[in-house]
Amino acid sequence: MKRIATLLFSTLLLMISCNEVDPVYPDEPVVDYQGFGLYITTDPLGNNTLIGQLTFDFTDGDGNLGLLPLVDTSDLNLPDTVKFNFFLQLYDLQGYEWVEIPDEDGGKLKYRIPYLNKQPLSGTMDLEISYPVIKYDTIFYTFYIYDRDYNRSNTDSTDMIVLSGIDLDAY
Repeated sequence: MKRIATLLFSTLLLMISCNEVDPVYPDEPVVDYQGFGLYITTDPLGNNTLIGQLTFDFTDGDGNLGLLPLVDTSDLNLPDTVKFNFFLQLYDLQGYEWVEIPDEDGGKLKYRIPYLNKQPLSGTMDLEISYPVIKYDTIFYTFYIYDRDYNRSNTDSTDMIVLSGIDLDAY
């Protein structure tokens, strides 16, 4: 009897461990900051440019993340959530206080995540931000995404990013 119970338990354990289960994520996208790296590159005109690379994980349970290419880009009255689906807000350390940089000063960055069609979605994305001119000493970003149903993700933030002391002319 013990032998049968042990055999039955072992068989059941083997069946459970071999059974692959698809992960379950919420229908609203979720972003999770992983890192931010800086490097210097040369643009096509031969100018040195500082590049920041934001790395983040994401999930979307119903797999409707990303946008198709815009067919007609002449309609400027489209809301930002139709034209873009990835948003960053820049903050600058001024004295001892973090100050949100206004949109007209380049504080709001907007990007398009390309169309993804897999259910559920989970992965890692890298986004490059170019700094041809370094205007701020110490910054951080908050960021979020929208899916095609206009569900907004959580808002996550980067670590503090120190840009002071980087001399693009020295390279």
